[in-house]
Amino acid sequence: MTKEYYQGEVFDALDPGTLLRGAEYNDCTFKNCRWNGVRIENCSFLSCTFERCTWSGVVFSFSQMSDAWFSGCAFRSISWGGLQGRSALVQPFGKAERCEFRYNEFSGMTLTRFDFSDCRFGDCTFDDCRLAGADFRGVPLGRTQFSRCDLEKADFREATEYIIDPTTNRLRGARFSFPDVVALLNGFGLKIE
Repeated sequence: MTKEYYQGEVFDALDPGTLLRGAEYNDCTFKNCRWNGVRIENCSFLSCTFERCTWSGVVFSFSQMSDAWFSGCAFRSISWGGLQGRSALVQPFGKAERCEFRYNEFSGMTLTRFDFSDCRFGDCTFDDCRLAGADFRGVPLGRTQFSRCDLEKADFREATEYIIDPTTNRLRGARFSFPDVVALLNGFGLKIE
């Protein structure tokens, strides 16, 4: 199957149809896309921008993303770990501002020093992710769980409702603020008065 190639194009309110199978998008902009239950197969999104897009139940199959910029987007029930080509050098996300993530799963991803401070989360999972130096300052995390993650020097000051087990995550140098930091002691059976 030959890939379709798109360079620098703008897609507004794109109906996914066949364009999300066997395509490479380089420096493209996607605006107002409403993708519900879409399977993205054998696609590459390289340095693309997504503005005011809403994705729900999107599934990645043999696809990759690098340095994507998201602005004002909402993502529900997405498993981002399904993206291929993850590496420590090229991150899938370049920027996320004013985005909302609900029931998302981030698995095995590298998002070091990534700035999530302008986003909202709810019931998400970060598993086996490299998040060293990531910025979650002031983020409402809504029961978002972190397991087996590198959170060294990550910033959780003023963040709320996170679930982090200090015995399964690397936390050296991570920053937290009171009173939410007390949640780190939940798994130890302590009585704090």
